Parts: sequence; structure tokens; C-alpha cells
Amino acid sequence: MSNGTIFFLFFFLPLMIVFACTWIWPCYGNGLAEEGLRAPVVLPNFPYARQPQQAAGEPPACAICLDELRQGQLCSEVPACRHVFHEACIRAWARKKNSCPLCRARIVGARDAHDMV
Repeated sequence: MSNGTIFFLFFFLPLMIVFACTWIWPCYGNGLAEEGLRAPVVLPNFPYARQPQQAAGEPPACAICLDELRQGQLCSEVPACRHVFHEACIRAWARKKNSCPLCRARIVGARDAHDMV
């Protein structure tokens, strides 16, 4: 074997395989879907207001940060399940996961993601 063949087999070929695995193949299949999740998700927000029919006990809490929902704080609701969280908390969560932290319902469908951004 010549030096050029050895160089190709032991250096250049493995380098091309690593390049293909890290840069080219993620663009196909799930790579594009995951990239879409990293885009900011914009859910409608509203100031929190305690409902009169709610029990007078412990105030509801955001399941992401575990802080209570206070009167007037900006909150957002997951459309599929209607769970309420602080607006900033659910926005940060949705960048990493596309599911409700409480029940795992989809936060934004693939088609809805383009409409909401």
C-alpha cells in the first residue's frame, strides 16, 4: 500500500464519516423537527386573575418554576390541555420540549408552530 492510500484510509475517510454524521445527516429526518422546536414559541398571554370558583386554599403554582401564580403576572395556557404557567417559563420550556410539563400534551403542533412564530 502506498502512503497516499494509508493516509486516505486512516485519516481522511474517518474524518469524512465524522463530518457526515455531525453536519449532513442531522438535516434529514428528526434533525429538522428538533430545529423547529428551538425556535421561539409564542403562546397567547394574559394577566393572571384568580377565578371566583377557585378554592380559597393554597394559590395555584407554575409547575415549571414552582412559584405561585400571582394576581396580574403574565401567564400562558397550553391550548391542548389548558394548563396555565408563567409566560416566560412555558416559553423557555417549549424551546426544549414540545409537551406540557404536567400531562405531556403537545404544546404546538408542527403546522401551528409556523402560524404562532
